[in-house]
Parts: sequence; C-alpha cells; structure tokens
Amino acid sequence: MNNEVLWNSPVTVMIGSAKYIVKNTSEAAWLLADKWPDVAGKPFVRALKACAAATDGRRPASYSRLALIAAARDANIPTS
Repeated sequence: MNNEVLWNSPVTVMIGSAKYIVKNTSEAAWLLADKWPDVAGKPFVRALKACAAATDGRRPASYSRLALIAAARDANIPTS
C-alpha cells in the first residue's frame, strides 16, 4: 500500500489557527475527511479520490500530495 509511503516533501496546511504537517497519503485522507472546511469543491473530491487511488496502489503517493495542494488552493487554505 502506498498510503504509508512518506512523500518527498511534507505539506504544511493551515486550517484556521491549526497547523497540520501532512507527510503521507493516509494523513492527507484523514485531514480531508475530518478537518477540511470546504467539502463542496471539485478539487476536494478529486483529492479524496487521489488518496483512494494511492492507497489502492493505482497511483503513486505523490499523486495524492499534488491533489491535496490543489484542493487547498481551491479552498484558499494556506500551504507550504
């Protein structure tokens, strides 16, 4: 399973005053499912699907990283 493969570079996500350092697909999926403030956007849905694809081994772990960043940009959530 690719969900435990560490990304080359973690993504820091700021939701409100909370800072999350996301290091792999499983952490990204948790953040999207439990903490994401804007679940209406298409990039959010794509990010969830990307996490599922990476977990299933259909896509590399880096695919979920890029999808998380795209969802954050769409929701105006700061990342670094």
